[in-house]
Amino acid sequence: MLNNKEIGTSVQEVSDNVDDQTEEDEGNNNNESINAPSNADEFSALETNRKWYEQQSECCPTQLLLLERIRDLAAKKEDLQWYREQIITE
Repeated sequence: MLNNKEIGTSVQEVSDNVDDQTEEDEGNNNNESINAPSNADEFSALETNRKWYEQQSECCPTQLLLLERIRDLAAKKEDLQWYREQIITE
């Protein structure tokens, strides 16, 4: 089982990789499909997924943090102001 420091290190490594991928993706926006779901739709789906997963007996803190990171990526891409306000009030 991972301790808090190991979880934090693991999440940071994934975060760095996601940030690198995001920068690459931003340069490739011209190739996106017209039928792709919007970032706001993806955020909503990921938030629902996170809430569901958190209630499961198999919920792993590391995996939950990764789901939250993916959700945050969708919010970042959409630049959701209400999401930022929600995070501040939590």
